Amino acid sequence: MSALFKTRKQSHLTHLLKYWRLVFNDHFVIALFFLFGALAYSYAQWLPKVTTGAVWVRPLIVIWLVLVSQIGRLATLVEKADPVVLLPQTSQFNSYFKQAWWYSYWRAGIISLAGLAICLPLYWRVVAYHQVDLFYFILVALLTKALWLLRARQTISFGLKKLPQVTKIMQWTEPMVIWGLTIWYPLVGLIVAMILLGITLLRVRQQTEINWRLATAVEMQRMDSVYRFFNLFTDVPSVQGKVKRRQWLSGLINWLAKGEGPWSYLYGHGFVRNVDVGNLVMRLTLVAMIVTYFVTVPWLNTALMLLFIYLVATQLMPFYHQYDQIAFTHLFPVSASEQHQAFEKLLLKIMICVGFLIVIGASSIGHGHFSLSHQGLNLILAMVEVWLLNRYYLKIRIK
Repeated sequence: MSALFKTRKQSHLTHLLKYWRLVFNDHFVIALFFLFGALAYSYAQWLPKVTTGAVWVRPLIVIWLVLVSQIGRLATLVEKADPVVLLPQTSQFNSYFKQAWWYSYWRAGIISLAGLAICLPLYWRVVAYHQVDLFYFILVALLTKALWLLRARQTISFGLKKLPQVTKIMQWTEPMVIWGLTIWYPLVGLIVAMILLGITLLRVRQQTEINWRLATAVEMQRMDSVYRFFNLFTDVPSVQGKVKRRQWLSGLINWLAKGEGPWSYLYGHGFVRNVDVGNLVMRLTLVAMIVTYFVTVPWLNTALMLLFIYLVATQLMPFYHQYDQIAFTHLFPVSASEQHQAFEKLLLKIMICVGFLIVIGASSIGHGHFSLSHQGLNLILAMVEVWLLNRYYLKIRIK
């Protein structure tokens, strides 16, 4: 079974690497560089403004660490055929799941430590610093994630009635209790984490029978979430969009499809009805509004705004070739220039709306940094960029 997991892990990593190469392309890496740089700079500028002994800081840190503890699920790499093919060897699967647990733990442990490192400067801003506390926090972060993954392992085992529902509740309540104690009393939180981990470990060892149906469903759900993330950047064959009736969008469809010729109708209806493209533009616009809202440095705020407008446009432009493989579109009695004009009008309408929304998000009104001159400059630059992308860059991308 150890050899089986190693083989599956290697195949799994190779499979994911193909998608990671597409995700971390030049555009996305540049966007991440600006994004994390802007967030780190804003965080550093905000920390001195936090008053020593602020009451709200500790509860906020607890909530943050509880949320971080939920990141990183148990990767069993169980396949659909396992309940049939490997059912006679269920008793030998303990070594398989041990390796799966350790494989999941070292990845999730890094994420937990990274989340802890982000909130420690804020914690030390309001609490007196002790070097031993740092050691306690690191141990608690690792132990809490180990406990969370043991609960996930317990979920796919046969045991008490309604065990999956109970363990899911415990995966939220236990980190909350542990971190709630640790933030106020680090040593007490560490002791409680060790006790809960020991009790859970003993119970998991007693529950050796595997609920194959549930284990398969959980792994498929985990991989589906991974594929949906990849689907934001490239087409994933295993992810299929669902057709939904959105009657409340009829007005938007009519506005986007307004124009002469079949291509205006096709692109206008296709953009709204295509779940992948429409949701991608909506999510990127929402992220852009949130990020630019929290970046109050004027020049960086403007740079991020322009970068996000460019990213949304580049993600939307491949929609031009959405219907190339449909034979009926080649039978339209229209020229190629009409298709280009129809898509150019669609892109212009969408990007004007997106640019306007991002400019609103970049206003930072809630931070008291609103400047009418700066927002006027943002609006002018955004509209100029939209025009340049629509008039010149679109032709380059299509070629």
